Amino acid sequence: MPQANETPEKAGRVALILAGGGGRRMGGVDKGALLLGGRCLVDHLLARLAPQTDHILISGRHDYGTGLPVIGDRDDGPLGPAAGLWAALHWIEENSLETDGFMSAPVDGPFIPDNLFARLSGGVGSAIACDASGVQPAFAYWNCDALHAALSTAPENYGFPLKALADSVHAERVMFDEADAFLNVNSPEDLARAEDIVRG
Repeated sequence: MPQANETPEKAGRVALILAGGGGRRMGGVDKGALLLGGRCLVDHLLARLAPQTDHILISGRHDYGTGLPVIGDRDDGPLGPAAGLWAALHWIEENSLETDGFMSAPVDGPFIPDNLFARLSGGVGSAIACDASGVQPAFAYWNCDALHAALSTAPENYGFPLKALADSVHAERVMFDEADAFLNVNSPEDLARAEDIVRG
């Protein structure tokens, strides 16, 4: 299981797990703790995310027993998933990490590609994942300077949708061909589909 660094290195690849949703379509459960193939959803994500990154943060209520840093929403920023991005920006600043940006991925996305971070961060600014079904805004790389400019000028308590935020920072669209790479487990039907994938 990935563990938090006691003293963060001053540079590195940073990822943010978005785990603050209410799971309404799943009956209000904490989706990160849902079992998929006998393991929690968050553990599936971490198994794929940890080899790609140096620092992993969780935007949510707790760390799921991982020991990773949990960052809460701030009072001076937006609502919704963008609140997690705003909090991550401040965590990076407070810990003096020398990084141009960070990647986000939702806790209910257990099948991310092994090269997600490399491909999204390989350009000159922000980037957002796309597949045959369209844009996948929760799977994105956010340039810190561009994101700070976009969120600091937005009204407080504004629920900035991630797709609109990606558009505002001119995020590059990066196409992935892998089937189900960005499956979000948002409903019982999605969980059944994920179980089929795990079983092969």
